Amino acid sequence: MNTTAFFEAHRARLFGIAYRMLGSVVDAEDIVQDAFLRWQQAEAEVTNPAAYLTTIVSRLCLDHLKSARVQRETYVGPWLPEPLLTHEHPEQEAEQADAVSTAFLLLLEALSPVERAVFLLHDVFSYSYDEVADIVDKTPTNCRQLAARARQHLHAQRPRFDVPPDARHRLLDRFLGACNSGEVEGLRELLEADAVLYSDGGGKVVAALKPIYGADKVTRFLLGIMRKAPPDARLVRTTINDEPGLLVYVGGTLDAVWSFDLTDTQVRHIYVVRNPDKLRHVHG
Repeated sequence: MNTTAFFEAHRARLFGIAYRMLGSVVDAEDIVQDAFLRWQQAEAEVTNPAAYLTTIVSRLCLDHLKSARVQRETYVGPWLPEPLLTHEHPEQEAEQADAVSTAFLLLLEALSPVERAVFLLHDVFSYSYDEVADIVDKTPTNCRQLAARARQHLHAQRPRFDVPPDARHRLLDRFLGACNSGEVEGLRELLEADAVLYSDGGGKVVAALKPIYGADKVTRFLLGIMRKAPPDARLVRTTINDEPGLLVYVGGTLDAVWSFDLTDTQVRHIYVVRNPDKLRHVHG
């Protein structure tokens, strides 16, 4: 077997599991690489390499989440996943693209690490309950119960909007136009009444320390940002976590990544990542 070729053929799926588990591009890439090194050391004893790699990645993610949960309890301001430029990872769109959205990743945060692993492996990546049980060291019955509990929570909190990409991009065009023109009413009408803006600076750069709730407050916040924007600010349209997004450059340096949770007519959530540690992997 060509070890490297086999691993590369499975890298995208392994990364997809790790990123959805952790919400971090950098940590996901590190864990996938760690799994490869462990497989190389144990290759002679491994009879099912694909299952071995999935198991190692999943268990490393579970271990990582134990420490990550403690870190997030002391995180300054709202925590958001690291943005994933979907066009750089087009293979992720094949694995239920909506399961990589920022809104979905934030919902996963409410699940326990094991619930998250079981749900993702079974519902998103189509592993059987017997396979999942071996991976997370539970019984198939336990895995069914964990998945059902996770599914119930996610479905209750996750409105579904099947919006064509062109409709989402048209809405973003209108949103940006309203922001640039300073039209208060026009901007407010493009926001759902209970719209929320999350800003993640991690305590390292200026950002809102709490989510901003409601169309009126979000409108005022956005127009305030526009008024204070430096003259050399530049926006680059892109796709973030399979949703329309923006890369914001100031003086040639990436300052923020904006992504949006959209219906066909209004903006539900706005996610602004400014923590420089979460932008290091982003290339426009």
